[in-house]
Formats: sequence, structure tokens, C-alpha cells
Amino acid sequence: MRSPALRASPYEPWHQHFLRNRGAAHAFPWLESPRLTARERRLVACSIQQFQLGEWARGRGLMRRASTHSAFAADLAFLPALQLFVAEEQEHSGILGRFLDREQIPRLQTHWIDGVFRRLRKLAGLEVCAMVLVTAETLAIPFYQALRDATHSPLLRAICVRILCDEAAHLRFQAQTLGLMRRSLSRPARAVRAFAHSVLFHTTTLLLWQQHQRVFRAAAWTFHRFWNEARREFALLERHITQVTAQQPFLDSARPPRLAD
Repeated sequence: MRSPALRASPYEPWHQHFLRNRGAAHAFPWLESPRLTARERRLVACSIQQFQLGEWARGRGLMRRASTHSAFAADLAFLPALQLFVAEEQEHSGILGRFLDREQIPRLQTHWIDGVFRRLRKLAGLEVCAMVLVTAETLAIPFYQALRDATHSPLLRAICVRILCDEAAHLRFQAQTLGLMRRSLSRPARAVRAFAHSVLFHTTTLLLWQQHQRVFRAAAWTFHRFWNEARREFALLERHITQVTAQQPFLDSARPPRLAD
């Protein structure tokens, strides 16, 4: 039986969600799916390489900062849930890496964009680290939607659908974390955090289009559609953060989803 402290934790449902998701069967058509055509490889290979590298993180710095943050010091479920969250991101990297290996596309060891974001996370505190991570996850939604439709590969499509389902939950998890960190701040301080996050998001959005527009164009996405979809996801994220900060009940869509969703 779980202790009263665990049952009262807002992260216990997340801990259980990640445990269920880790134990669920996720079948991909590794053997049945045809290989990418030469044209498809040219369109998506570089983007998949970058995202495979970016999805991988050991999370040691994140865990260390989280373990000493005052907002979560008494929450017994937060660190276990955070650890499972990191493991799920690593699993995405592993799946994409296996796809690259299957297509005989080399994995990247480094990339300048990944290096910039990793250094920013290392130099920052927990809140900025979480802002960087959730910005990447917000933009991963339109990217994987486009990648899903950019080729005729059933395997790549199945991988994108799986990652999209996981990332939607990750955004809600991260919104709860950022919201809890901002509860103790004054209204002006919250506004400064929100403005800084908006600048980071919009800058990264432009960079993502510049780096991966081939994938979006292959899926018949215009820049206008990409920009609007990205901003819609960010607005939903901000709404969830504001709810938690104001100690309002989560929307149904902000709770951990069931695996059948």
C-alpha cells in the first residue's frame, strides 16, 4: 500500500502513467515495412539524425537540480516520475537510432544545435532547464506530425505516432513542473519568466523551420501552417502552466492520459 504522502502527491499519477507506458507493448513493423527510397532518404535523413541525437540525455544534471529544489523536496513521487520521464525520452532516441541503423544512415555523435541546448541546460537552474526541454517537446509535436506524412514508410509513420502520443503527455508533465516552480513567485516575476520562455520558444521555432523545412515541405506544410501549429501547442502549454501556478484544477486534458487514449 502506498503511503499517504505518495497518494497526496500530484506526481504519483504521473509515476503510475510512466510505469504503465513502460510496460505496454509497442509493436513496430520492423520486418514488414519497405526501406526508404533514395528521394525520401534525402528529405528526412538529416532531420531524423538530429532528433535522434537530441532525444538522448542522461538527465543527471536535471535529476541533481530537481533533488534540491524547494518546490519538490517533500514530494516522494517527483524524482521517480522524473526518472521515468527521462527514460522515456531515451527510449525515443533508441527507437529512432534503430530506424537509422536499419536504413544504413549513420548516427550523429554531435551537432552544433544540440551542443548549444545541452550547454544552456548545464549552465542553468532547474526552471530554465525545464523551459529548454519543454520548448523542444512543444516543437516536436508539429515536427513528428510532418515527419509522419513526409514518406510512405509504415514503420516511420508508426514510430512518429508513438512518439507523438508520448510527447503530448510529456508536455502536460512539464507544465505541471513549471507551474509548481512558479507558484511562490510574485506576479511580475511570473510575467518575466513567461516572457523569457516566449522569446526562447519563438527563436527556436524559427531555427527549427530553417533546419527541417525539407521535412515540412515534403508533408505539404507551409511555413504559415507550421508557425500556427507551433504557436497553438505553445499556447496550450502556457494555459496549463498558468492553471497550476494559480492552483486551479487541471483540465481533463492535462491529466496523465490512459494508454488507450
